[in-house]
Amino acid sequence: MSFADAKMDILEPMCGSGRFFVGFLERGFRMDGFDLSREMLERCVAKIEKLKGGKKNSLLKCCGFDGFPTSKEYDYVLIPSGSFSLMIRHDEIMGALKALERLCKKNRIIVLELEINENIAEKRISDAYSRIRSAKEGGIEIVASGKTIRIDEKENVEYSMGKYELYENGKFIREEEEAFNLKYYAPTEFEKYLQGTSFKVVSKYVGYEKEEDTGQKTESILYVLTH
Repeated sequence: MSFADAKMDILEPMCGSGRFFVGFLERGFRMDGFDLSREMLERCVAKIEKLKGGKKNSLLKCCGFDGFPTSKEYDYVLIPSGSFSLMIRHDEIMGALKALERLCKKNRIIVLELEINENIAEKRISDAYSRIRSAKEGGIEIVASGKTIRIDEKENVEYSMGKYELYENGKFIREEEEAFNLKYYAPTEFEKYLQGTSFKVVSKYVGYEKEEDTGQKTESILYVLTH
């Protein structure tokens, strides 16, 4: 939010269930967004409807970067929490960057967070799921687990499976599995993608406290871009 002011038109691609999106709306910012998951967007809309005043004038669409139906150019575009790293192929990464060139006004900013791993080969491939976290509300509990099934060291991509188990009052109800693939960027790797665009790096930060990136070990980097 330190990059935003009340006069800005702000866009959050890959906004999901609104973890960041709704927080901006609550503080009076003008927000638009999109995401490929209809289910997550439904949760985002439900949160928006609970806000005082409704805040229902946001443009919120179920689509990817190439299908967002607007001719508007934005003052500020944000993709936090490593969401950009969910795109693992070169063509989809470049397609997203080209779309961002169109969506962001000249001389304004894009802030995106990338997952970083200098030693992806050290990740362990496993046949067994390991518990990651759980969430409980009343008698309902969801347990999330994951396992790494393949590592592409050339492209720095981890191919994983996630499993979600539903319990009701301690009794197992059902489980679901889904593929979860993530691209980890090596230091300065993202700059190579930017060479095919008009973007330039304004700043690189380690964490949301805006600690300058000086090559220290980190799990993610915030890139501030302009063009």
